[in-house]
Amino acid sequence: MWKGIGYGAVIYYAALMGIDAEYYEAARIDGAGKIRQAMSISVPMIMPIIVMLTILQIGKILYGDFGLFYNVTLNSSLLYPATDVIDTFVYRSLIDLGDFGMASAAGLFQSFVGFILVLATNFIVKKNNPDHSLF
Repeated sequence: MWKGIGYGAVIYYAALMGIDAEYYEAARIDGAGKIRQAMSISVPMIMPIIVMLTILQIGKILYGDFGLFYNVTLNSSLLYPATDVIDTFVYRSLIDLGDFGMASAAGLFQSFVGFILVLATNFIVKKNNPDHSLF
């Protein structure tokens, strides 16, 4: 989770910088404080970005951090029950076992489920607010 925060922060910051300053100026003239400006201007204006990044993160829900699970455990078979994720299973089936079919099937399953999750989440978003859906 920590390694994706920087990327998300840059995207959200860019979205916030794209909001016209006149909205905030009008809110200040009307007497709105910082919290009211954030809730009434900032959040609604960046809601499409929030929805898009959430949909994309839901699509990556089955992906594990290969570097973490492979390098920290150093491919120790004693730790497989606790640290085995689809990414390390695909790598191990391909390199150690030489089973191309199993590695391809596991990778395809991971990608297919992620794709279905993206479509389902987009469908739910489209039902609630058609302006925020990806396609």
